[in-house]
Amino acid sequence: MHRKFSALILVLFLFSTLFVGSATLSAQEATPESTAEPLLRVAMILPGPINDNDWNTVGYSGLMDAADALNIEVAYVENVTDADAERVLRDFASRGYQLIFAHSFSFGDAALSVAEDFPDTYFMAGTARELATNLGTYSNPDYQGAYLAGMLAAGISESGVIGWVGGMPAPNMLANLHAYEAGAADMNPDTVVLYTFIGSWFDPPKAKEAALAQVEQGADVLSAQGVGVIDAANEAGVYALGAMTDQNFLGPESVVTSVTWDLGPLVTAVAQEVIDGEWESRNWSFGLIDGSIKLASYHDLADVVSDDLQQMIDDKIAAIMSGDFVVEEDTTPVE
Repeated sequence: MHRKFSALILVLFLFSTLFVGSATLSAQEATPESTAEPLLRVAMILPGPINDNDWNTVGYSGLMDAADALNIEVAYVENVTDADAERVLRDFASRGYQLIFAHSFSFGDAALSVAEDFPDTYFMAGTARELATNLGTYSNPDYQGAYLAGMLAAGISESGVIGWVGGMPAPNMLANLHAYEAGAADMNPDTVVLYTFIGSWFDPPKAKEAALAQVEQGADVLSAQGVGVIDAANEAGVYALGAMTDQNFLGPESVVTSVTWDLGPLVTAVAQEVIDGEWESRNWSFGLIDGSIKLASYHDLADVVSDDLQQMIDDKIAAIMSGDFVVEEDTTPVE
């Protein structure tokens, strides 16, 4: 019995060390080479793996870019569930991190709860439903890029049917879907847009299954708003449009382009305001005009996009940049 108890204590100790060590190691990796005391300690919690080449990669990359730009120390924990978000946020706050990003559409309530108990700590939640004096929010205005993606998808589709597969019907995802539909209609009013919410932020098999079902219904271009859709495009021999990062490497013969999101400028700007003592609770949104939302290179699939289609997309980008055209942020629920 004594040996079993000792073994149990050892296992618990190693587990706790592993958890704390993941954040500590990240902080050491991103601590500036300067010997000066860091001006700020910044942490981020993420709902999935940082190597997903999607939402979590964008969050991690943004945090690392801020570490490179500023004299700050950073840390992160990946694969945090909704049920565990409050505990992990509270852990970072209690360890003295002054700015904490809750990088998920579903971490807002947890961030609000912890913010109330740590009034001297600043929190940023991805799409928080309610703000506080020390809790701000930030949005991903990728719906601006989704409009362009809809134009492109309708423009290269031969069947007149295009697909869109997303995770949860959060406001941001609804805005993305509706902008994709609007862009497609701008190019061809008769385009049919199939859409599916799989009910999870990260379920590659389910996303692939939903995408293949759309292909069976005639879709020959898929908007990949989640991991697994590009796998379906590769298997079915149809085109795909990636999201968050340049995902062409996942399907060189299928991924025509990707709507990318660079979170680095936003994380850096938020951290700088905290350092300067100028931070205020509000919604931050860095979009196409700020250079944070872009269309990635066509790589070896440039021939798929005709010169006329490219000119129409370029003209729309110019109109958005000049303010002559505004992509509507439509978050109307769908069935």
